Amino acid sequence: MKSKILVDFESYMCSVALIEDGDLKEFYVEDRNMNRITGNIYKGKVVNVLPGLQFAFVDIGQKRNGFLAAGDMLEDRTALFHSGAVPTRLDVSAGDYVLVQAVKEPTDTKGPRLSANLSIPGRYIVFMPTINFIGVSNKITDEPSRSRLYEVLEKNRPSPTCGLIARTAARDAKKSDIIEEIKYFSNMYGQLLDKYRTAHGVTLLSSDGNLIFRTVRDILNSSVDEIVCNSVEIGNLLTKYLHENLAQPVRVSIMEDTDILKRFGVLDEVEKLLKHKVELNCGGTIVIDYTEALTVIDVNSARYLGDGDREKTVFEINCEAAREIARQLRLRNIGGLIVIDFIDMQDPLHIEEIVRILNSEAAKDRTRTRILPMTELGLVQMTRKKIGSEIQSLLLQPCEHCHGTAHTLSPNFLARKIKVELTEIFNDPTNTAAIVTVNPDAFTRFVQGNWFRSFTTGKYAGKLLYILSSPEIGNNSFKISAQAGAIHSVPDSAYLIT
Repeated sequence: MKSKILVDFESYMCSVALIEDGDLKEFYVEDRNMNRITGNIYKGKVVNVLPGLQFAFVDIGQKRNGFLAAGDMLEDRTALFHSGAVPTRLDVSAGDYVLVQAVKEPTDTKGPRLSANLSIPGRYIVFMPTINFIGVSNKITDEPSRSRLYEVLEKNRPSPTCGLIARTAARDAKKSDIIEEIKYFSNMYGQLLDKYRTAHGVTLLSSDGNLIFRTVRDILNSSVDEIVCNSVEIGNLLTKYLHENLAQPVRVSIMEDTDILKRFGVLDEVEKLLKHKVELNCGGTIVIDYTEALTVIDVNSARYLGDGDREKTVFEINCEAAREIARQLRLRNIGGLIVIDFIDMQDPLHIEEIVRILNSEAAKDRTRTRILPMTELGLVQMTRKKIGSEIQSLLLQPCEHCHGTAHTLSPNFLARKIKVELTEIFNDPTNTAAIVTVNPDAFTRFVQGNWFRSFTTGKYAGKLLYILSSPEIGNNSFKISAQAGAIHSVPDSAYLIT
């Protein structure tokens, strides 16, 4: 299996794509002006402590103060791993300075989540200077490799209280390269502590880097034989980075002034990621909908007819859907709680196989997932750790007309809302006319329909009602102005309801 990493660098955004055997497997994008702080290490100042909730609010120089939980203040988690005990007290006071790392981005309503237990990822290891723990990535399943890596980490950790985790890339790495990286992080941590002691006030001590170097570091594996970049500057920096960090650096090819995403077919694939319906090769579909609390995925048979055996047909659709769902979660970077509604099956072996396929495909994901057995209703609940933003939130923005609901008002309901205000206007005897301004589509419907004829007869006889078209009015909006007296100022394009 041959893989390529594409690095697309633009003045306003940058993106990184992983291509395996011609198929898009991972895609990451970042606004270059976005202030991403996850992974950054700060000298922060405790602003306030809430003893009841066991949270501390910490100033790290951002718009919102970060919040630090009691469990994230524990310096040695060995006891926690063995006992399951959760710390209940915060040993900090307002005005104290603390060494913290941002572990979650701020939102519109919450500040960044902070931890006093640093976790610094490298190419082969994750360095945890305050956590007494040795581990090996769950992606490494063969016992000889796990034992070998565990022994290397245990023998070479800088101190008994320092923690190390071997990453997936460590499986194929030389022992000397892993040891060199451990020494590098140990020296870096010493320098970090020196900067913390000498820094005056709240300070950014270390940054996790931009999307390009962070992602290349994380997704580079032994199958990648080339990195393609469209920027000479970034390409040269990547070449230098790889020579300094890899014993056998990967070739970096520079295609200046080339739209590499289009050339390698990535742009069309990304367009598909923005749609909520995904077509399966078998003819079935999966529909992905986002809510505030979870992501819901529905599997449909659509135009797939099968061979007449319903159970077999449904099983085939669900098998392909399970594989594609795992791929979509990875590509779209969907995190949090996910509920999948598979098509109902009767055979218990088929049900088990669908969950097995989903687990097998999810194992290829670098982001941690947890999948529960299928319920009697054909639902599978799973979680995927939230890391960064979902691709939709980065490449799409809410519609100014529907405000993100993906729906607009029906003509009937829009007319109903307009009639409420017209009734108030015409019940005032001083008002003799009203002008209703709507978008062109609603204008065409209203002048051809009978929604407002009642305002020209009966108790409203003699009142004048004009409909005006304006492209500046949204599908869910309208404007109404009332006029009094016998002389009215009306645009020539206004239509008089008679």
